Amino acid sequence: MKYRRLQWILVMVATVLNGAHAFASNAPIGATEIEQQALTFLKSLPREWSRSSSRDCRTYEDKNIDALAASFATSAANFLQAFTWQYGAITITSAHRTQQEQVCVCIGENGPCAGKPHVVKRRNGARTVVRGISRHQLGLALDVRPGNGSAQEFANLHNFARLNPQFGVHFPLGRRDYPHMEPRSQEAAAKFASRAPNQPQTQ
Repeated sequence: MKYRRLQWILVMVATVLNGAHAFASNAPIGATEIEQQALTFLKSLPREWSRSSSRDCRTYEDKNIDALAASFATSAANFLQAFTWQYGAITITSAHRTQQEQVCVCIGENGPCAGKPHVVKRRNGARTVVRGISRHQLGLALDVRPGNGSAQEFANLHNFARLNPQFGVHFPLGRRDYPHMEPRSQEAAAKFASRAPNQPQTQ
């Protein structure tokens, strides 16, 4: 009887340890509970290729969301959750990108793309081909598409961010790159924090 009880206890301990290991494997190292909840919410949203470039570089996968800057991921999740409550579905089309993924995304990209090579003329007259660094590579940008991605739906998304600066995100490129969302500067967020009401505002 004692042997059976000991065997049962060992099985239970092993089960708990395996479960804890599986959870830890799925969570970014060092993520707080709030940050983990934010990442979980972002991963629960529909995700797919935007088709604005020539290739599907798969920059919307779990690994890309996990690599977002923690504070931005939290702000983005809070903003998108509030937006979806009022306006419905939103799809993530790109998150963090490695240098290789950024180069991939820029192939055939119609809009602005920091990974596209361009020529810089130096003071001595020499010309050098350089590639810019995207905010996506820093984990500080997320591309999202509201609904079916109509101009009106994007206008609603941008207006919602403009009217609710307390969430700490904005769309700095406007019509040049509708889906591109970044964190507001800390100065701007602090400036608006005292003015903005707690409840999300709509227009």
